[in-house]
Amino acid sequence: MSTSRHIEPRPLTKNAEPLGFEAAQSTLETFSYNAGLSDLAELFGVAELPKTIGQRLEALQLLAAEHWDFRKGAERQTTDWNNDLLDQPDSRQYKVVFEAADKLGLVHSSIAVDKNPDFLVILGGANRAPLDRLRYGTEQTASFGQVAYLGSSRVVTDDEREKAQDYAPNAKTEFDLGCGAFETLLGAHKVDEIIEVRNGDTWGMRLYQFERSGEDKYGFVLSTPQIIGKRRASTYDNYKFFADRAELAENPGTSIVAVTTGFFTLGQGIPAVKELTLPYGVTVETIGHDAAYSGVTRKPSQLLQETKSAIDAAVKLHNALY
Repeated sequence: MSTSRHIEPRPLTKNAEPLGFEAAQSTLETFSYNAGLSDLAELFGVAELPKTIGQRLEALQLLAAEHWDFRKGAERQTTDWNNDLLDQPDSRQYKVVFEAADKLGLVHSSIAVDKNPDFLVILGGANRAPLDRLRYGTEQTASFGQVAYLGSSRVVTDDEREKAQDYAPNAKTEFDLGCGAFETLLGAHKVDEIIEVRNGDTWGMRLYQFERSGEDKYGFVLSTPQIIGKRRASTYDNYKFFADRAELAENPGTSIVAVTTGFFTLGQGIPAVKELTLPYGVTVETIGHDAAYSGVTRKPSQLLQETKSAIDAAVKLHNALY
């Protein structure tokens, strides 16, 4: 069983509270006490979770590390999600996993409350995800100030490139997939670009212009640097890079709708709260489309893996808050 350090709250004075402290705290509480987590814990042998958030998250993190880590550090695309015990649609465990994940908001498409955000942010992904997320985001918003795609220099595989043939046939990186999505779906054209190579990694931003509802709009595709050695950019790195480029420190009233695939909404949404809402006070709403939107199906192991990601993100948020 994997271990995790005990989460202890640290004193924090009122004057030290970041701009988005209360909003981040509310997000953490809502997630930690979601009934879906209790249902999953009970299914895997934990009859009752601790009452306090810190101890509750610690127990969940230990449980998830032991039972819900199907990746073992590998990329999602190379992970075998088949599981003889879980892959039985008529079984109790199958039903509990899907119902619990639905309570967590990971199964069905989520609807944007803010229809007119300052930024529509598309989270980078593999295969057709950049195109599907951009399409879903534009369907969910009536208007937006700017659109941004958070990509990276992660190299695209041959199989991935084949799946992206209709929108980014020559893509070499995740950044290129985002550019292809902008050009194909938005009819966007490049107006400027900044590309800089440092220590073998690419720092990049490509500025686009396009027309939407009779208005000229601007958007940008980012290639987030790896930051630490050979580790590829994480969701946290993407948000930090975006925050700098979007000048959020000077605009605390900014509203953001971030778009991903449905079962990533918590695992990527909670980091958005930590990196964008907490320090800058901006409003971030993370939405996602269901599996059917992309013409795929979901397995229980995938839902458990992304619940684990959300729990790990919640622990990081808790540590940042307390």
